[in-house]
Amino acid sequence: MNSRWSVPVRGGSARAGFIAFYAFIMLLILGIFGISYWLVSRMTTDMIFKEASRIRARNFAQAGVEKVLINILNQYRLGNAKLDYPGKYTVERIDKEYNVEFGDGRYRVELVKPYVLPGSFKEMFGVPYYKNQVLIGFYDVWQVVVVGEVPDANITARVETLVKVIRNFVQY
Repeated sequence: MNSRWSVPVRGGSARAGFIAFYAFIMLLILGIFGISYWLVSRMTTDMIFKEASRIRARNFAQAGVEKVLINILNQYRLGNAKLDYPGKYTVERIDKEYNVEFGDGRYRVELVKPYVLPGSFKEMFGVPYYKNQVLIGFYDVWQVVVVGEVPDANITARVETLVKVIRNFVQY
């Protein structure tokens, strides 16, 4: 037998303990980096999901604004310029067109009315429209408020806009 292997070396167990301690510290440091990377990537994924839900809610609200624009233009083409919501149309039709549910969200039109200048009671409806100091028609400004919602993510987007419609009676 080889005596070199059978005789305990005095510094060998200390070296083995140092390597085990060093390996444990390295494993601990790598574990901390791994956990922190996992947390950061999870938070980033959550932020991306929330931002995607915000974009979806905004797009639903914008779809509601587009629906209101279509209705306004169609009513003007029919000769109807007074169309306050909920105006003289049936409530069922307004609710069907202005409260639309999609698979993953919805939009709801809250307000369609002539715009009132802040600090006054003057409605921007039937305002004379001049071009080169010649009266060529009238214009109306409509205030439209639409809310888009994504219920799964509990996200709501509110779009408020003004729509100017020019009614020309002079054709070039």
